Amino acid sequence: MRSDTKNIHQQKINQAIDYINANLHKPLALDILADQMCVSVRQLLRIMRSSLNESLSAYVSRQRMERAVMYMQTEKMNLTKLAEIVGYDNSQSFSKAFKKQFGASPKAYMNELNERLKKFVKTNDKSQNILPSEICDEDELDLVYIRIIGKYGEKDLYETAWNKLVCFLHDHQALSENTRFIGISFDDPNVTRSDRCRFYACASVQKKIAQTGAFGTIRLQKGKYAVFTLKGSYSGLQELYNNINVNFDYILRYGVAFEEYLNSPRDTRDVDLLAKIFIPIK
Repeated sequence: MRSDTKNIHQQKINQAIDYINANLHKPLALDILADQMCVSVRQLLRIMRSSLNESLSAYVSRQRMERAVMYMQTEKMNLTKLAEIVGYDNSQSFSKAFKKQFGASPKAYMNELNERLKKFVKTNDKSQNILPSEICDEDELDLVYIRIIGKYGEKDLYETAWNKLVCFLHDHQALSENTRFIGISFDDPNVTRSDRCRFYACASVQKKIAQTGAFGTIRLQKGKYAVFTLKGSYSGLQELYNNINVNFDYILRYGVAFEEYLNSPRDTRDVDLLAKIFIPIK
């Protein structure tokens, strides 16, 4: 594939994934999605399968179910409301799709997930790494990103992505002492199969950057966050997330949790690193 064609395909993939992520509450008909991407339905299906290693319909259905799990972790709601906000007409069709995806009813699955997290935290308790949380209000933040799909924290995959991102910033004269390095995990490895977890390696930008090739843009919305700090290797981030899930004392709001690396995200040392996790709260 020619490099310019590859860049166009990567840009279309970014647009499709970001559009789906923002519109899971809508029907997402193939012709509408193809029109958004300015491609034919046939091209859309081919491009997305090559990128996702699963059919587009399977991807959308899985995203709906995994989004439902996130909502159920955020607050209690009846199945009718839950079905509506992940794009289903009624609770019966939602429950059927959920059981097909996870092999259990929503209630049974959440009970199992919560028990699994409690056992994990008890077995792998590293709470000494968790500093007292703080509450802060964050303004909107414009980011440029490169997407990783694969096991959360996989060293070679992540190092390659961060190196590419920093080079991109240099090339566009967008790297400064005020640049913030942000990580966004759109999937929970406790729920999503490890090889399908989406992670965005991001950097804040002060000027408009055009989407090109593998590099997309995203805006974090302003809001209130509970902030938790990790000292030590970034490999401890997932254990910190698990501890937060089990021991969280705030009311969650719908929003994007993110990580900020106070050292360079390319730093692979096991000590003297600092990272913060921002959890959206009401």
